[in-house]
Amino acid sequence: MKVISILLAFINSLTGGLLILSCVSAGEAFGWIAFKTGAGILAIYFGVLTFKDGIQPMHQSRIVLSGLTLVVAGVSAVAWGIHWSIISGDVKNTILLFGGSLFIQGLTSILGIETGEISGSRP
Repeated sequence: MKVISILLAFINSLTGGLLILSCVSAGEAFGWIAFKTGAGILAIYFGVLTFKDGIQPMHQSRIVLSGLTLVVAGVSAVAWGIHWSIISGDVKNTILLFGGSLFIQGLTSILGIETGEISGSRP
């Protein structure tokens, strides 16, 4: 599960960077630019945390909270993408894929936590 989480963290970090760069010259509404920038920053931040946890294990509560945040953000993005698709008739595949990817990264991050071992101490 950790390998999948790290792979998705890499993909989501790259996608988050592209989302932020797409806002530079966009003539879109402020709310949409804020949403894309926030999602990009969220993906990059949690990608860095996942990489850091892969190198040197971090405290489990921080990983669980970041995983739950990604799950909530992913489900919210998918729900918003479905809502947008129904209301406008224009399917936003990028939002659905990015939201699903955030959800799966958070889920695999939570499921990849090794039980019984916190910061190198043994029971």
